[in-house]
Amino acid sequence: MKRERTKSLGEAIAAYVEESRLGEGLLRTRIFGLWDELRVGSVRLGDYTSQHSFRAGVLSCKMRSSVVRAHLQFQLEDIRTQLNTRLGEAYIRQIKLN
Repeated sequence: MKRERTKSLGEAIAAYVEESRLGEGLLRTRIFGLWDELRVGSVRLGDYTSQHSFRAGVLSCKMRSSVVRAHLQFQLEDIRTQLNTRLGEAYIRQIKLN
C-alpha cells in the first residue's frame, strides 16, 4: 500500500464540503446569520426579519415592520457592502425587502 500525501484538517473539511455539495447551504446559513446580527443604528436586523431567502445573488428578507423596512430602503447599498465585506467576497448582488 502506497502512502498518499497527508492533508490538513482544513483541506479535509473543504474536500468533504465540496464532495457533499454543502457549500451553498453553508453560505446561505452564514449570510442569514450575518444579516440577523447586523445593526443599522439602534436596529438589529434579526429582530425585525421574519423570513430570508438567498438565490442567484439576491438576498430577500421579509420584514415585520413597515417603518423599519422604509428606513432600510435608503441604506441597502451600505448594508450589502457590509455583508459582502464580512463574507470576504461579493456573494450578494442585491437585497430585496418585502
